[in-house]
Amino acid sequence: MLLQIKGRRHVQTRLVEPRASSLNSGDCFLLLTPHYCFLWIGEFANVIEKAKASELATLIQTKRELGCRAPYVQTVEEGINTHTHAAKEFWKLLSGQTSYQSAGRPEEDEMYEAAIIETNCIYRLMDDKLIPDDDYWGKMPKCTLLNSKEVLVFDFGSEVYVWHGKEVTLAQRKVAFQLAKHLWNGTFDYANCDINPLDPGECNPLIPRKGQGRPDWAIFGRLTEHNETILFKEKFLDWTELKKPIEKNSESTQQKEETRCDTKPYDIMRMVPVPQTAVGTVLEGMNIGRGYGFIEGDDGRQFEIITVSVDVWHILEFDYSRLPKQSIGQFHEGDTYVVKWKYLVSTSVGSRQKGDQQTRVVGKEKCVYFFWQGRHSTVSEKGTSALMTVELDEERGAQVQVLQGKEPPCFLQCFQGGMIVHAGRREEEEENTQSDWRLYCVRGEVSVEGNLLEVACHCSSLRSRTSMIVLNINKAVIYLWHGCKAQPHTKDVGRTAANKIKEQCPLEAGLHSSSKVTIHECDEGSEPLGFWDALGRRDRKAYDCMLQDPGKFNFTPRLFILSSSSGEFSATEYIYPARDPAVVNSMPFLQEDLYTAPQPALFLVDNHHEVYLWQGWWPVENEIAGSARIRWASDRKCAMETVLQYCKGKNVKKPPKSYLIHAGLEPLTFTNMFPSWEHREDIAEITEMDAEASNQIILVEDVLSKLCKKLYPLAEILARPLPEGVDPLKLEIYLSDEDFETALQMTREEYNSLPSWKQVNLKKTKGLF
Repeated sequence: MLLQIKGRRHVQTRLVEPRASSLNSGDCFLLLTPHYCFLWIGEFANVIEKAKASELATLIQTKRELGCRAPYVQTVEEGINTHTHAAKEFWKLLSGQTSYQSAGRPEEDEMYEAAIIETNCIYRLMDDKLIPDDDYWGKMPKCTLLNSKEVLVFDFGSEVYVWHGKEVTLAQRKVAFQLAKHLWNGTFDYANCDINPLDPGECNPLIPRKGQGRPDWAIFGRLTEHNETILFKEKFLDWTELKKPIEKNSESTQQKEETRCDTKPYDIMRMVPVPQTAVGTVLEGMNIGRGYGFIEGDDGRQFEIITVSVDVWHILEFDYSRLPKQSIGQFHEGDTYVVKWKYLVSTSVGSRQKGDQQTRVVGKEKCVYFFWQGRHSTVSEKGTSALMTVELDEERGAQVQVLQGKEPPCFLQCFQGGMIVHAGRREEEEENTQSDWRLYCVRGEVSVEGNLLEVACHCSSLRSRTSMIVLNINKAVIYLWHGCKAQPHTKDVGRTAANKIKEQCPLEAGLHSSSKVTIHECDEGSEPLGFWDALGRRDRKAYDCMLQDPGKFNFTPRLFILSSSSGEFSATEYIYPARDPAVVNSMPFLQEDLYTAPQPALFLVDNHHEVYLWQGWWPVENEIAGSARIRWASDRKCAMETVLQYCKGKNVKKPPKSYLIHAGLEPLTFTNMFPSWEHREDIAEITEMDAEASNQIILVEDVLSKLCKKLYPLAEILARPLPEGVDPLKLEIYLSDEDFETALQMTREEYNSLPSWKQVNLKKTKGLF
């Protein structure tokens, strides 16, 4: 998604075609994907455009708007940093660097503003018809236009929105959606306008001023009252809410700055105890537990949850298709799906004390719509999946967003252990099945909730703590491989998954209904020769093979993010949504948990035998303020102290060792705690620029002892870069009395008696500031 920010009085933010030729030297642009947020600043962009673009980029990134989950904003300034790694990635996303337009005349911005606003079309739903709103036709809309009892359709050329208030009926919503869809697919005519909103820069001759249907990159969205996107809000003249978060944050930031000076390690007694709370999902005010079996209501009554039916739709750019029965449970990480789960809540009646047989009283049938989003699905599809849940919503059920890898048990149980997440996209299946072999990692602890994740078919993808399924498509052979430290219940999940493949022969896995699948079960260390045909040569060093490790691995790893962003230094535990506290969960977390967090991030990863402090990276394109560096040094020191105290809290007599590891340079023992791991060369390059970073395993206590060093020789304090952990605003405190007098030519007492402004001036003249 490429947004153009252009104007002077009422700056306009408009969706434009995501290609390099859409850019120009006189404006700012935002390029958004699920993993990136790029701010491109034209050389001749005006100050107002730059300020607006920067504000928008920050809001989108921090609030994760428009499907963008980028950990930071990357800035590319025309003519300044156009050859950095970020710039290369920017051009790659726009299908290569090509020529684009130069800046227009100074008055062009205001002319553009007036012309683009004149193309705004606003309709009201009245008597099952879309009636143009004369008051706002060709003008910037105002907030007073939005009424809780009305449905409005906004046509901004490249963006068409159906907006409805919270008091609008389902019937009205459906009618408005169909009428808006007709408008979207119908004829557009900008022949008499000064500008074509689908091609404002007139850079693509293939986009006419008059035509049928909008381009495939344009947006057709549905918005509900109080759930509007930032792109929609930007079209309004008086949507003041956009400014408020910034103002509030600026006040709280000052308070945070004051409190951060004295950050303390987190109380590890709030971290060490393992939470034993049962997992549950609340739908329509009722906690349905794991989505099956008996649950207890708030009033103590017993209820039983029974699945009635499961239907799945595959969401395409502006359409959707219902999956056949044999494809239910087959997902792709590049796609988005809507899953409709119809279930029955029945009441159980009977006396347990008297040993009576419990009888089931037929209860109420309910339904929920899950919109499942693969980790590589596109922004527009994510928006469309939300939209489709409403269009498909015949029964007015709950609607729940589900991210890949974060599925709740009530979602997983819909497929009774047969859920598979394939690599790629559904439309690319022919390309995906070119290889004879496929490799899947087994996830989940309960057989009916088990699921498979497709990983690279290579030795490096094996994991000693779980089971894996190797599938030969041509021979219809499955090798169910059990890692030497896999738990018995994990092996059972793997068996259920393998049998589901045998029963269903999913086309998505490259099989056919006529395939006669055979299953061979084998253990790590005693694999048959056929197993290694799939993975190439036998290479136990490609993964963290635990055959020689005598340790027991009957524990669940834990993950905490450590941060002072709230004002106080704190640790927040990441909880796996489908956890079962009663059993061991070998691999509850994903690489994305670390890499999509706002960077630089600090994570405590508890692997029982050892504890890791994972350190993120500084986004290289962003200018880093000195105060941010000081805050980071403080957070890092607190994190290390917290990690060491946490280790003692786990075992006072023999605390586990704790290691500092850097993003992009993680060792195998760390990466193999995750079901799959993709090496990020771009992050490794950034990390390696830091003199302190290393791919050697470093003890946290060793690094902390350096950070806590109190005195340094004068030569080290005058050299740049400064030693790690040294506060650049208080360099004089790290000097011995002798060095202090040599550097500042006065005693500490004389220096302390000076007013603060004189102290600062003196330090500047002596190179100590």
